[in-house]
Amino acid sequence: MRLTYTESSIGGVSIFPARARLGLILLVCAIACRPAWTETCSGPPPLEARLQSHSSADAYAALGNWFSENQRANCALDAFEAALKIDPNSTKALDGLAKTLIAMKDYDTVIRRLRSAPRDQNLILDLALAYRKAQMFDDAAKVLSEGLKTYPNSVSLTGALVSLYAHESHYAAARALAEDIARLKPDDLEAQRIYLRTLVITGDNDAAAPLGRKLLAMAPRDADLLNLNGFLERKAGDYAAARKHLEAAVAVNPNDENPRVNLGLVLAALQDAAGAREQLEKAVELGAASPQVHFELAKVLRTLGETEEAQQQLKLYQQKLKEESDQSLAVLKATEAAEAAKAGDNRKAADLYREACAAHPSDAALPYRLALVLRDLGDLAGERAALEQAIAVDPNLFPAQYALGYLEFQAGDNAAAERQFRLTVKAAPGNAQAWLSLAAALAAESRIEEAREAVANALQLEPDNAGALDLSKKLAAAQHRH
Repeated sequence: MRLTYTESSIGGVSIFPARARLGLILLVCAIACRPAWTETCSGPPPLEARLQSHSSADAYAALGNWFSENQRANCALDAFEAALKIDPNSTKALDGLAKTLIAMKDYDTVIRRLRSAPRDQNLILDLALAYRKAQMFDDAAKVLSEGLKTYPNSVSLTGALVSLYAHESHYAAARALAEDIARLKPDDLEAQRIYLRTLVITGDNDAAAPLGRKLLAMAPRDADLLNLNGFLERKAGDYAAARKHLEAAVAVNPNDENPRVNLGLVLAALQDAAGAREQLEKAVELGAASPQVHFELAKVLRTLGETEEAQQQLKLYQQKLKEESDQSLAVLKATEAAEAAKAGDNRKAADLYREACAAHPSDAALPYRLALVLRDLGDLAGERAALEQAIAVDPNLFPAQYALGYLEFQAGDNAAAERQFRLTVKAAPGNAQAWLSLAAALAAESRIEEAREAVANALQLEPDNAGALDLSKKLAAAQHRH
C-alpha cells in the first residue's frame, strides 16, 4: 500500500494546500518524533561494547536478537534495520527482522520484504510461516516446495511442509514426505521425529509404537519423545508404562500442557481421580485449548463429587467446542476467499471474508483481509468499516492502523491521518513507509519541521527510498522559501 508521489502531490493530495502557499508557519515539534535508534534501546554491556568497537551488521543483528528474546520488539526492529543499513543482504538481520514482525502479526511486511529477496533456509521458513499465518496456505506450500528443490535434504523445511500438509488434512502427502526424509536420514533424530509425529497424527499407532521406543532409546530424556511414547502406550492400554513415561516428561518440561493432559487421562484410567484432576487443571492453566480437556476434567470432578465444578467444565466444553467449530469454518472460508482474490474474483472473496468474520469475530486478521479486498473493489466505506472492526479487535494491529491512516489521507482529513500514522510508527518504528506517510500528512498540514523529522527517520531506515528522498527535497525547498 505505497503512496504514489508526483511532482506536486503525495497520494493524490497536494503537499502544500492553498493556505500553505500564502505563508508557511514553521512549528516547533509538538511531540518527540522517535528516531530509528535511541539511548532507551540500550542492550547488555557486552553487546554494546561490541558495537562500540566494531559496528558491523552481525553485531546489530546480535543485539536485535537479544532485544527480541527480552520482549522489546520495537528496539529489536530498530537494531535489525540498523544492521540492514550496513549490509542490506545480511541474512541474520533479515531473519531476526522477519521473526520479530511475525511475532507482531505483521505478516504482510514479512511477505513484502522476503518475497523477492535471496533466501537461505531460515528465510524460507520465515516467509512460509508468514504466508501460513496470513492463511495463504498455497503460497506457503509453494515456498517450502521450492525451498526443498534448493535444499532437498533439509529436515527443517521438510518438517514445516509436513506440518502444513497435516494442518490442511492432506495426510497422504504429509506421510509420504515424512517417510521420504526418514528413509533418507535413518540416523537423524529430528528426521525420525517428523515421521513419528506424522504416524501419530494419521493414527497409525502400530507403526508408531516401535519407532517411538527406538527413538526414546536414542534420547531417553527427550520430553517430546517421552510424551509421544506415553500417548501411544495410553492408547494401547498400557497405563503403567504410560504413567512412567508421562511423569518423566512432566519432570523434564513442567510447563508443557501436552504430557499433563495425557498423564491426567492415564491417572483417571487408573482410578486416581485426585491426581488426574491436578494434572488436567494444571494443563488448562498452562493453556491447553482442546475442548476435550474440559470434558475429561468434568468427568473427574464428578467422580470426586464436585458436581457444580463439573457443570462449569461442561459449559466450558460446549463453549470451546463451538469456538473450535467456528474457527475451523472461518479458516475454511478465509482460505476460499484468498483463492478467490488470487483468481481476481474480489466480490466472491469479500463475501467469503464476511462469512469468516461472522464465524470468528475475535480474529482481527479477517476484517483486515476483507478491507484489502474491498479496497480493490473501490468500496471505501466498506474498507473503512472493516479496518475499524479489525482495530477494535486488536488495537495493536498496525497494518490496519496504517491502512486507515491512508484512507483518512485520501479523504483529506490530514489530522486524522496523522493520528493513525503516529499509532503506526509507535507500534512499528522500524517501518520506513509508516514514517514516510506520517511525513506526508504533516506536510499537508503545513507542519514542515515535523515533516522533515519524520522523513529523516524514513531515510535512516531506507537511505535509498525514492519517495522519501523526493519528499525530503520538496520539504527543504518549502522551508527555504518560507
